[in-house]
Amino acid sequence: MQQVWNTVSQFHMLEAGDRVLLGVSGGPDSVALLHLLHSKAAEYGIHLHVVHVHHMLRPEADAEARYVEQLAMQYNIPFRLYKVDVAQYAQIHKMSLEQAGHAVRFQCFHDAKAHWNINKLALGHHRDDRAESGMLHMIQGCGPDGLCAMPPIDMWDASDDSKLIRPFAHVSKEKIMQYCIDEGLQYYIDATNLEPDFLRNRIRLELLPQMKQYNPQIAEALVRLQDVCGAEVDYLTQQVEQVWTQHGIINTASVQFPAEVFRVQHVALQRRLLRRMYQAWNDNTENLSFSQIEQMLSIAMHCDGTQAVDLANGVRSSRRYNTLYMSAKENPKQNIESVFWDTNMQTICTIWNGTIAIEQDAFYDGQNRDVYTIYADADKLSAQLVIRTRRQGDAIQLSGAGGHKSIKKFLIDKKVPKDIRDLLPMVVSEDQIVWLPGLYKADFIGVTEQTKRICKLCFSPT
Repeated sequence: MQQVWNTVSQFHMLEAGDRVLLGVSGGPDSVALLHLLHSKAAEYGIHLHVVHVHHMLRPEADAEARYVEQLAMQYNIPFRLYKVDVAQYAQIHKMSLEQAGHAVRFQCFHDAKAHWNINKLALGHHRDDRAESGMLHMIQGCGPDGLCAMPPIDMWDASDDSKLIRPFAHVSKEKIMQYCIDEGLQYYIDATNLEPDFLRNRIRLELLPQMKQYNPQIAEALVRLQDVCGAEVDYLTQQVEQVWTQHGIINTASVQFPAEVFRVQHVALQRRLLRRMYQAWNDNTENLSFSQIEQMLSIAMHCDGTQAVDLANGVRSSRRYNTLYMSAKENPKQNIESVFWDTNMQTICTIWNGTIAIEQDAFYDGQNRDVYTIYADADKLSAQLVIRTRRQGDAIQLSGAGGHKSIKKFLIDKKVPKDIRDLLPMVVSEDQIVWLPGLYKADFIGVTEQTKRICKLCFSPT
Protein backbone atom coordinates (compact mmCIF):
# COMPACT_ATOMS: atom_id res chain seq x y z
CA MET A 1 0.00 0.00 0.00
CA GLN A 2 2.82 2.38 -0.86
CA GLN A 3 0.28 4.63 -2.59
CA VAL A 4 -1.22 5.39 0.82
CA TRP A 5 2.05 6.70 2.22
CA ASN A 6 2.69 8.66 -0.98
CA THR A 7 -0.67 10.41 -0.47
CA VAL A 8 0.03 10.98 3.23
CA SER A 9 3.38 12.56 2.34
CA GLN A 10 2.11 14.61 -0.62
CA PHE A 11 -0.64 16.28 1.40
CA HIS A 12 1.25 16.42 4.73
CA MET A 13 -1.56 14.48 6.39
CA LEU A 14 0.34 13.32 9.47
CA GLU A 15 2.76 15.14 11.73
CA ALA A 16 4.45 14.14 14.97
CA GLY A 17 2.16 14.79 17.92
CA ASP A 18 -1.08 14.53 15.92
CA ARG A 19 -4.05 13.15 17.83
CA VAL A 20 -5.93 11.26 15.13
CA LEU A 21 -9.54 10.10 15.42
CA LEU A 22 -10.54 7.16 13.21
CA GLY A 23 -14.17 6.57 12.37
CA VAL A 24 -14.30 2.76 12.16
CA SER A 25 -17.51 1.12 10.96
CA GLY A 26 -16.16 -2.44 10.85
CA GLY A 27 -16.19 -2.50 7.03
CA PRO A 28 -13.08 -3.37 4.99
CA ASP A 29 -12.09 0.26 4.31
CA SER A 30 -12.05 1.50 7.89
CA VAL A 31 -10.58 -1.76 9.26
CA ALA A 32 -7.74 -1.61 6.72
CA LEU A 33 -7.11 2.06 7.55
CA LEU A 34 -6.97 1.30 11.27
CA HIS A 35 -4.48 -1.53 10.66
CA LEU A 36 -2.27 0.60 8.41
CA LEU A 37 -2.16 3.67 10.67
CA HIS A 38 -1.52 1.52 13.74
CA SER A 39 1.44 -0.10 11.96
CA LYS A 40 3.03 3.35 11.40
CA ALA A 41 1.83 5.20 14.51
CA ALA A 42 5.12 4.93 16.37
CA GLU A 43 7.13 5.88 13.27
CA TYR A 44 5.03 8.99 12.66
CA GLY A 45 4.74 9.87 16.35
CA ILE A 46 0.93 10.05 16.26
CA HIS A 47 -1.74 9.08 18.81
CA LEU A 48 -4.73 7.10 17.54
CA HIS A 49 -8.30 7.06 18.90
CA VAL A 50 -11.24 5.02 17.59
CA VAL A 51 -14.95 5.85 17.41
CA HIS A 52 -17.73 3.54 16.30
CA VAL A 53 -21.25 4.89 15.65
CA HIS A 54 -24.04 2.32 16.08
CA HIS A 55 -26.97 3.46 13.89
CA MET A 56 -29.52 1.02 15.36
CA LEU A 57 -30.69 0.10 11.86
CA ARG A 58 -29.49 -3.50 11.28
CA PRO A 59 -29.51 -6.65 13.42
CA GLU A 60 -25.79 -7.26 12.80
CA ALA A 61 -24.86 -3.77 14.09
CA ASP A 62 -24.30 -5.07 17.64
CA ALA A 63 -21.74 -7.60 16.42
CA GLU A 64 -19.98 -4.91 14.36
CA ALA A 65 -19.73 -2.63 17.39
CA ARG A 66 -18.25 -5.45 19.53
CA TYR A 67 -15.72 -6.29 16.81
CA VAL A 68 -14.48 -2.70 16.45
CA GLU A 69 -14.14 -2.44 20.23
CA GLN A 70 -12.10 -5.67 20.25
CA LEU A 71 -9.85 -4.30 17.50
CA ALA A 72 -9.22 -1.13 19.48
CA MET A 73 -8.40 -3.19 22.58
CA GLN A 74 -6.09 -5.45 20.54
CA TYR A 75 -4.17 -2.41 19.29
CA ASN A 76 -4.33 -0.71 22.71
CA ILE A 77 -6.15 2.30 21.23
CA PRO A 78 -8.70 4.39 23.20
CA PHE A 79 -12.25 3.59 22.05
CA ARG A 80 -15.68 5.21 22.29
CA LEU A 81 -19.03 3.74 21.21
CA TYR A 82 -21.97 5.97 20.27
CA LYS A 83 -25.41 4.38 19.90
CA VAL A 84 -27.92 6.65 18.12
CA ASP A 85 -31.37 5.90 16.68
CA VAL A 86 -30.72 7.25 13.18
CA ALA A 87 -34.22 6.38 11.93
CA GLN A 88 -35.77 8.48 14.66
CA TYR A 89 -33.27 11.30 14.01
CA ALA A 90 -34.19 11.27 10.31
CA GLN A 91 -37.89 11.48 11.12
CA ILE A 92 -37.48 14.35 13.58
CA HIS A 93 -35.23 16.37 11.27
CA LYS A 94 -37.05 15.42 8.05
CA MET A 95 -33.97 13.88 6.47
CA SER A 96 -33.25 10.77 4.46
CA LEU A 97 -31.57 7.92 6.34
CA GLU A 98 -28.36 8.63 4.43
CA GLN A 99 -28.38 12.33 5.40
CA ALA A 100 -29.27 11.52 9.01
CA GLY A 101 -26.52 8.93 9.27
CA HIS A 102 -23.93 11.41 8.02
CA ALA A 103 -25.14 14.13 10.41
CA VAL A 104 -25.15 11.79 13.40
CA ARG A 105 -21.68 10.44 12.67
CA PHE A 106 -20.15 13.88 12.55
CA GLN A 107 -21.91 14.93 15.73
CA CYS A 108 -20.31 11.93 17.42
CA PHE A 109 -16.93 12.72 15.88
CA HIS A 110 -17.11 16.26 17.25
CA ASP A 111 -18.00 14.97 20.71
CA ALA A 112 -15.02 12.61 20.67
CA LYS A 113 -12.84 15.42 19.35
CA ALA A 114 -13.61 17.56 22.38
CA HIS A 115 -13.15 14.60 24.78
CA TRP A 116 -9.71 13.60 23.47
CA ASN A 117 -8.47 16.96 22.13
CA ILE A 118 -8.31 15.59 18.59
CA ASN A 119 -6.77 17.57 15.71
CA LYS A 120 -7.18 15.09 12.79
CA LEU A 121 -10.12 12.96 11.65
CA ALA A 122 -9.16 10.01 9.42
CA LEU A 123 -11.82 8.34 7.26
CA GLY A 124 -11.60 5.33 4.94
CA HIS A 125 -12.94 7.02 1.80
CA HIS A 126 -11.08 5.64 -1.21
CA ARG A 127 -10.64 6.44 -4.90
CA ASP A 128 -13.86 4.72 -5.95
CA ASP A 129 -15.86 6.55 -3.23
CA ARG A 130 -14.52 9.83 -4.60
CA ALA A 131 -15.45 8.85 -8.16
CA GLU A 132 -18.99 7.96 -7.03
CA SER A 133 -19.36 11.26 -5.16
CA GLY A 134 -18.12 13.25 -8.15
CA MET A 135 -20.59 11.50 -10.45
CA LEU A 136 -23.41 11.92 -7.91
CA HIS A 137 -22.81 15.67 -7.65
CA MET A 138 -22.58 16.05 -11.44
CA ILE A 139 -25.94 14.31 -11.83
CA GLN A 140 -27.42 16.65 -9.22
CA GLY A 141 -26.09 19.71 -11.09
CA CYS A 142 -23.16 20.80 -8.95
CA GLY A 143 -20.59 23.52 -9.55
CA PRO A 144 -16.79 23.13 -9.28
CA ASP A 145 -16.95 22.99 -5.48
CA GLY A 146 -19.32 20.02 -5.53
CA LEU A 147 -17.25 18.30 -8.19
CA CYS A 148 -14.18 18.23 -5.98
CA ALA A 149 -15.97 16.77 -2.95
CA MET A 150 -13.98 14.35 -0.80
CA PRO A 151 -10.54 15.92 -1.32
CA PRO A 152 -7.55 14.04 0.15
CA ILE A 153 -7.33 16.62 2.95
CA ASP A 154 -10.01 19.04 4.01
CA MET A 155 -10.87 21.46 6.77
CA TRP A 156 -12.78 19.75 9.57
CA ASP A 157 -13.28 22.55 12.08
CA ALA A 158 -12.21 26.09 11.11
CA SER A 159 -12.36 27.25 14.73
CA ASP A 160 -9.25 25.24 15.63
CA ASP A 161 -7.82 24.44 12.19
CA SER A 162 -8.41 20.70 12.64
CA LYS A 163 -8.28 18.60 9.46
CA LEU A 164 -10.15 15.70 7.88
CA ILE A 165 -7.75 13.33 6.09
CA ARG A 166 -8.39 10.55 3.58
CA PRO A 167 -5.22 8.44 3.25
CA PHE A 168 -6.99 6.06 0.78
CA ALA A 169 -7.88 8.96 -1.56
CA HIS A 170 -5.91 7.46 -4.48
CA VAL A 171 -6.32 3.75 -3.62
CA SER A 172 -8.93 1.57 -5.33
CA LYS A 173 -11.48 -0.55 -3.49
CA GLU A 174 -9.95 -3.62 -5.11
CA LYS A 175 -6.54 -2.93 -3.56
CA ILE A 176 -8.07 -2.36 -0.12
CA MET A 177 -9.89 -5.70 -0.33
CA GLN A 178 -6.67 -7.42 -1.37
CA TYR A 179 -4.84 -5.81 1.57
CA CYS A 180 -7.45 -7.20 3.98
CA ILE A 181 -6.94 -10.70 2.49
CA ASP A 182 -3.16 -10.44 2.63
CA GLU A 183 -3.19 -9.30 6.26
CA GLY A 184 -5.92 -11.67 7.35
CA LEU A 185 -8.21 -8.86 8.48
CA GLN A 186 -11.79 -9.68 9.40
CA TYR A 187 -14.47 -7.20 8.34
CA TYR A 188 -18.22 -6.82 7.98
CA ILE A 189 -20.15 -5.96 4.80
CA ASP A 190 -23.06 -3.53 5.11
CA ALA A 191 -25.76 -5.13 2.98
CA THR A 192 -27.47 -1.77 2.48
CA ASN A 193 -24.56 -0.79 0.21
CA LEU A 194 -25.84 -3.39 -2.27
CA GLU A 195 -29.42 -2.15 -2.33
CA PRO A 196 -30.47 -0.09 -5.39
CA ASP A 197 -32.75 2.16 -3.32
CA PHE A 198 -30.05 4.82 -2.92
CA LEU A 199 -28.82 6.87 -5.88
CA ARG A 200 -25.21 6.50 -4.75
CA ASN A 201 -25.57 2.70 -4.82
CA ARG A 202 -27.04 2.75 -8.34
CA ILE A 203 -24.10 4.87 -9.48
CA ARG A 204 -21.70 2.32 -7.97
CA LEU A 205 -23.53 -0.80 -9.13
CA GLU A 206 -24.95 0.29 -12.50
CA LEU A 207 -23.66 3.59 -13.91
CA LEU A 208 -19.91 3.36 -13.34
CA PRO A 209 -19.67 -0.23 -14.65
CA GLN A 210 -21.44 0.98 -17.81
CA MET A 211 -19.02 3.90 -18.14
CA LYS A 212 -16.07 1.51 -17.90
CA GLN A 213 -17.10 0.19 -21.31
CA TYR A 214 -16.16 3.59 -22.73
CA ASN A 215 -13.19 4.23 -20.45
CA PRO A 216 -11.80 1.34 -18.36
CA GLN A 217 -10.02 3.91 -16.17
CA ILE A 218 -13.12 6.02 -15.54
CA ALA A 219 -12.58 6.08 -11.77
CA GLU A 220 -9.00 7.36 -12.20
CA ALA A 221 -10.23 9.97 -14.70
CA LEU A 222 -12.96 11.23 -12.36
CA VAL A 223 -10.59 11.46 -9.40
CA ARG A 224 -7.99 13.26 -11.54
CA LEU A 225 -10.69 15.75 -12.54
CA GLN A 226 -11.53 16.23 -8.86
CA ASP A 227 -7.91 16.89 -7.95
CA VAL A 228 -7.53 19.47 -10.74
CA CYS A 229 -10.81 21.17 -9.79
CA GLY A 230 -9.82 21.10 -6.14
CA ALA A 231 -6.59 23.01 -6.80
CA GLU A 232 -8.39 25.60 -8.97
CA VAL A 233 -11.21 26.04 -6.46
CA ASP A 234 -8.63 26.56 -3.72
CA TYR A 235 -6.94 29.27 -5.82
CA LEU A 236 -10.26 31.04 -6.55
CA THR A 237 -11.17 30.91 -2.88
CA GLN A 238 -7.89 32.61 -1.98
CA GLN A 239 -8.53 35.33 -4.55
CA VAL A 240 -12.04 35.94 -3.24
CA GLU A 241 -10.79 36.18 0.34
CA GLN A 242 -8.23 38.80 -0.68
CA VAL A 243 -10.87 40.98 -2.33
CA TRP A 244 -13.36 40.37 0.47
CA THR A 245 -10.86 41.26 3.20
CA GLN A 246 -10.09 44.56 1.45
CA HIS A 247 -13.63 45.68 0.65
CA GLY A 248 -16.26 43.63 2.52
CA ILE A 249 -18.15 45.26 5.41
CA ILE A 250 -20.07 43.36 8.10
CA ASN A 251 -22.26 45.04 10.71
CA THR A 252 -25.36 44.19 12.70
CA ALA A 253 -27.73 45.45 10.00
CA SER A 254 -26.20 44.06 6.81
CA VAL A 255 -23.24 42.76 4.85
CA GLN A 256 -22.02 45.27 2.26
CA PHE A 257 -19.73 45.35 -0.77
CA PRO A 258 -19.00 48.28 -3.13
CA ALA A 259 -20.62 47.77 -6.52
CA GLU A 260 -17.81 49.49 -8.44
CA VAL A 261 -15.26 47.00 -7.03
CA PHE A 262 -17.58 44.08 -7.71
CA ARG A 263 -18.19 45.02 -11.34
CA VAL A 264 -14.49 44.93 -12.35
CA GLN A 265 -13.97 41.36 -11.07
CA HIS A 266 -14.03 38.31 -13.33
CA VAL A 267 -17.45 36.64 -13.38
CA ALA A 268 -15.98 33.56 -11.64
CA LEU A 269 -14.98 35.74 -8.70
CA GLN A 270 -18.25 37.67 -8.82
CA ARG A 271 -20.29 34.51 -8.25
CA ARG A 272 -18.02 33.50 -5.38
CA LEU A 273 -18.16 36.99 -3.86
CA LEU A 274 -21.96 36.82 -3.79
CA ARG A 275 -21.77 33.42 -2.12
CA ARG A 276 -19.21 34.86 0.34
CA MET A 277 -21.57 37.72 1.20
CA TYR A 278 -24.42 35.29 1.78
CA GLN A 279 -22.17 33.14 3.98
CA ALA A 280 -21.05 36.18 5.99
CA TRP A 281 -24.68 37.00 6.76
CA ASN A 282 -26.19 33.52 7.08
CA ASP A 283 -23.18 31.25 7.78
CA ASN A 284 -24.63 28.64 5.44
CA THR A 285 -24.79 28.35 1.65
CA GLU A 286 -26.52 24.98 1.29
CA ASN A 287 -29.85 26.51 0.22
CA LEU A 288 -28.35 29.05 -2.16
CA SER A 289 -29.08 27.90 -5.73
CA PHE A 290 -27.27 28.76 -8.96
CA SER A 291 -30.37 30.54 -10.29
CA GLN A 292 -30.45 32.76 -7.20
CA ILE A 293 -26.79 33.63 -7.67
CA GLU A 294 -27.53 34.54 -11.28
CA GLN A 295 -30.41 36.77 -10.14
CA MET A 296 -28.10 38.53 -7.69
CA LEU A 297 -25.45 38.85 -10.39
CA SER A 298 -27.92 40.45 -12.79
CA ILE A 299 -28.98 43.00 -10.18
CA ALA A 300 -25.38 43.76 -9.22
CA MET A 301 -24.31 44.32 -12.83
CA HIS A 302 -27.33 45.98 -14.45
CA CYS A 303 -29.34 47.78 -11.77
CA ASP A 304 -28.69 51.53 -11.44
CA GLY A 305 -31.08 52.30 -8.59
CA THR A 306 -32.54 50.00 -5.99
CA GLN A 307 -33.50 46.38 -6.62
CA ALA A 308 -33.64 43.26 -4.47
CA VAL A 309 -34.17 39.49 -4.56
CA ASP A 310 -35.35 37.38 -1.63
CA LEU A 311 -33.31 34.27 -0.88
CA ALA A 312 -33.59 31.28 1.41
CA ASN A 313 -33.49 31.52 5.22
CA GLY A 314 -35.02 35.00 5.37
CA VAL A 315 -32.17 36.69 3.51
CA ARG A 316 -32.53 39.58 1.06
CA SER A 317 -29.87 40.51 -1.49
CA SER A 318 -30.07 43.99 -2.94
CA ARG A 319 -28.24 46.72 -4.76
CA ARG A 320 -28.87 50.25 -3.59
CA TYR A 321 -27.09 52.79 -5.73
CA ASN A 322 -23.37 51.97 -5.46
CA THR A 323 -23.48 49.30 -2.77
CA LEU A 324 -24.44 45.62 -2.70
CA TYR A 325 -26.22 44.43 0.46
CA MET A 326 -27.07 41.16 2.15
CA SER A 327 -29.55 41.58 4.99
CA ALA A 328 -32.70 40.28 6.64
CA LYS A 329 -35.92 40.54 4.64
CA GLU A 330 -37.56 42.57 7.37
CA ASN A 331 -35.85 45.20 9.42
CA PRO A 332 -35.71 43.82 12.98
CA LYS A 333 -35.37 47.24 14.55
CA GLN A 334 -38.67 48.90 15.24
CA ASN A 335 -40.08 51.55 17.53
CA ILE A 336 -36.77 53.14 18.49
CA GLU A 337 -37.37 55.60 21.32
CA SER A 338 -35.73 58.99 21.71
CA VAL A 339 -32.68 59.31 23.96
CA PHE A 340 -32.40 62.42 26.13
CA TRP A 341 -28.78 63.40 26.68
CA ASP A 342 -27.63 65.87 29.36
CA THR A 343 -24.14 66.69 28.12
CA ASN A 344 -23.22 68.36 31.43
CA MET A 345 -23.77 65.10 33.27
CA GLN A 346 -22.77 62.44 30.69
CA THR A 347 -19.89 62.54 28.19
CA ILE A 348 -20.87 59.31 26.40
CA CYS A 349 -24.39 58.47 25.31
CA THR A 350 -25.24 54.91 24.23
CA ILE A 351 -27.88 54.62 21.51
CA TRP A 352 -29.43 51.80 19.44
CA ASN A 353 -26.67 51.51 16.87
CA GLY A 354 -23.59 52.91 18.58
CA THR A 355 -22.37 55.63 20.93
CA ILE A 356 -22.01 59.41 20.74
CA ALA A 357 -19.33 61.08 22.83
CA ILE A 358 -18.83 64.78 23.59
CA GLU A 359 -15.58 66.52 24.50
CA GLN A 360 -15.97 69.98 25.97
CA ASP A 361 -13.30 72.68 25.47
CA ALA A 362 -11.83 70.71 22.59
CA PHE A 363 -8.89 71.85 20.46
CA TYR A 364 -9.72 72.44 16.79
CA ASP A 365 -7.07 73.09 14.11
CA GLY A 366 -9.55 73.70 11.31
CA GLN A 367 -9.20 70.17 9.93
CA ASN A 368 -11.92 67.53 10.22
CA ARG A 369 -10.57 64.13 9.22
CA ASP A 370 -13.45 61.86 10.25
CA VAL A 371 -16.97 61.91 8.75
CA TYR A 372 -18.37 60.75 12.10
CA THR A 373 -16.75 63.62 14.02
CA ILE A 374 -17.78 67.29 14.14
CA TYR A 375 -16.55 70.41 15.94
CA ALA A 376 -19.24 72.78 17.08
CA ASP A 377 -19.75 76.06 18.91
CA ALA A 378 -20.70 74.80 22.37
CA ASP A 379 -22.77 77.93 23.09
CA LYS A 380 -24.95 77.20 20.04
CA LEU A 381 -25.99 73.79 21.43
CA SER A 382 -28.40 73.26 24.29
CA ALA A 383 -27.13 71.39 27.34
CA GLN A 384 -29.89 68.81 26.85
CA LEU A 385 -29.76 67.18 23.45
CA VAL A 386 -32.24 64.71 22.02
CA ILE A 387 -31.07 61.80 19.87
CA ARG A 388 -33.82 60.18 17.84
CA THR A 389 -34.76 58.80 14.45
CA ARG A 390 -36.62 60.74 11.76
CA ARG A 391 -40.24 61.79 12.10
CA GLN A 392 -42.97 62.90 9.74
CA GLY A 393 -42.38 66.53 8.75
CA ASP A 394 -38.67 66.64 9.73
CA ALA A 395 -36.58 69.08 7.73
CA ILE A 396 -33.06 70.45 7.77
CA GLN A 397 -31.78 73.94 7.09
CA LEU A 398 -29.67 74.14 3.95
CA SER A 399 -26.44 76.08 3.64
CA GLY A 400 -26.61 79.79 2.86
CA ALA A 401 -29.97 80.96 1.58
CA GLY A 402 -30.97 77.49 0.45
CA GLY A 403 -33.99 77.29 2.69
CA HIS A 404 -35.13 73.95 4.05
CA LYS A 405 -35.35 70.40 2.71
CA SER A 406 -37.34 67.51 4.08
CA ILE A 407 -35.37 64.70 5.67
CA LYS A 408 -36.98 62.23 3.29
CA LYS A 409 -35.83 64.15 0.21
CA PHE A 410 -32.40 64.78 1.73
CA LEU A 411 -31.79 61.08 2.39
CA ILE A 412 -32.97 60.13 -1.09
CA ASP A 413 -30.58 62.67 -2.61
CA LYS A 414 -27.77 61.25 -0.46
CA LYS A 415 -28.68 57.77 -1.78
CA VAL A 416 -29.16 56.37 1.72
CA PRO A 417 -30.73 52.88 1.46
CA LYS A 418 -34.42 52.92 2.25
CA ASP A 419 -34.34 50.20 4.90
CA ILE A 420 -31.75 51.97 7.06
CA ARG A 421 -33.20 55.50 6.92
CA ASP A 422 -35.28 54.83 10.00
CA LEU A 423 -32.18 53.72 11.92
CA LEU A 424 -30.14 56.89 11.40
CA PRO A 425 -29.50 58.86 14.59
CA MET A 426 -30.36 62.58 14.53
CA VAL A 427 -29.04 65.01 17.11
CA VAL A 428 -31.66 67.62 17.95
CA SER A 429 -31.03 70.83 19.85
CA GLU A 430 -34.12 72.84 20.86
CA ASP A 431 -36.25 71.18 18.18
CA GLN A 432 -33.71 71.80 15.43
CA ILE A 433 -31.86 68.99 13.72
CA VAL A 434 -28.20 69.94 14.05
CA TRP A 435 -26.33 66.75 13.13
CA LEU A 436 -26.80 63.54 11.17
CA PRO A 437 -23.51 61.66 11.67
CA GLY A 438 -21.71 61.24 8.38
CA LEU A 439 -24.36 63.18 6.44
CA TYR A 440 -25.19 66.64 7.74
CA LYS A 441 -24.18 69.38 10.19
CA ALA A 442 -26.17 72.59 10.62
CA ASP A 443 -24.20 75.67 9.59
CA PHE A 444 -25.21 77.73 12.61
CA ILE A 445 -23.40 75.45 15.09
CA GLY A 446 -20.12 75.68 13.18
CA VAL A 447 -16.94 77.10 14.71
CA THR A 448 -16.30 80.77 13.80
CA GLU A 449 -13.90 83.51 14.89
CA GLN A 450 -16.47 84.54 17.51
CA THR A 451 -16.64 81.05 19.06
CA LYS A 452 -15.54 81.02 22.70
CA ARG A 453 -16.00 77.33 23.54
CA ILE A 454 -15.55 74.40 21.16
CA CYS A 455 -17.02 70.98 21.69
CA LYS A 456 -16.23 67.82 19.77
CA LEU A 457 -18.92 65.25 18.98
CA CYS A 458 -17.99 61.72 17.82
CA PHE A 459 -20.29 58.94 16.64
CA SER A 460 -19.04 55.33 16.87
CA PRO A 461 -21.36 52.89 15.08
CA THR A 462 -21.70 49.26 16.16
